Amino acid sequence: TLEDEPSLIHIVGRAGTKNAGGMKTMQIPYDGIPDANLQFINAYEDEEDGTIIFDAIRSDGSSAGGGSTSAATQWPWTSTIADFRSMSTKKSLWRYKVHPQRGFISKDCISDDQLCFGVVNSDTSGRKHRYVYASAGALGGDVAPPQGIAKFDMESGARESWFPEPYEFCGEPMYAQRRRGVDDDDDDDIQEDDGYILSTLFNGKDESSELVVLEANDVSSGPIARVPIGMAIPHGYHGCFVPTDDANWTYEEIERRAKLSDKMETRGSMWNEVKSDFSGLGLRFDDMEEYFGDLM
Repeated sequence: TLEDEPSLIHIVGRAGTKNAGGMKTMQIPYDGIPDANLQFINAYEDEEDGTIIFDAIRSDGSSAGGGSTSAATQWPWTSTIADFRSMSTKKSLWRYKVHPQRGFISKDCISDDQLCFGVVNSDTSGRKHRYVYASAGALGGDVAPPQGIAKFDMESGARESWFPEPYEFCGEPMYAQRRRGVDDDDDDDIQEDDGYILSTLFNGKDESSELVVLEANDVSSGPIARVPIGMAIPHGYHGCFVPTDDANWTYEEIERRAKLSDKMETRGSMWNEVKSDFSGLGLRFDDMEEYFGDLM
């Protein structure tokens, strides 16, 4: 079975390199836990020897309690730690090193604590990074829901973290760039962790949510701001940060795009049907301006 076999990794040469388009398949050493369910964080190539280094959250499927997965599609996902453990797995932070020229892969556990949602400063995406941020369980290496925010220094091995109240749970951390003035344009002086970590925090006591903001270079001090959202956001939702107006939509715009999404889903069976008044998306031509007016 998949759980009892080693996993493979495929390396594809990037455009513009001497190996562009070429592919090499290598086997990840099997240690009793499959590597087929990794949450990739970031990867980069060592310029000196060509080693490909990537960090990932590794899931140990053997630790799952065998609970019903259908129940996890309804909110609340769980109500007790026992329920959570019955449908969740042990997750930890690992670093993989792929040596294409020498033909082998090595891997090391960076932290055995329960971790989820690993991220880096997006400016380092595809390049060497120093810091990894993740949601952390409050019970060390035992399976527990994401609750606090942890930061790992991949060079020094240092770690710091912040945990809210026992009834509060942070979701995915999101790295946000610090807005700079016109005189702060020297990129050489900007540190990789000179920004903010954002996360939605769910309060299980009053069933409300907040946006918490932490200094990326001082996570252990906790939030510098907590902004009530005015509604409950289910714990565990993914998020991202966009520094432009691309995501600054009005309620009307969100509603319009939601209608488009619903229409595309409900008419999915018509996508392969050809009619004179339907487009390839299953939308009438007179719908196009309504839904895509800003793109046409």
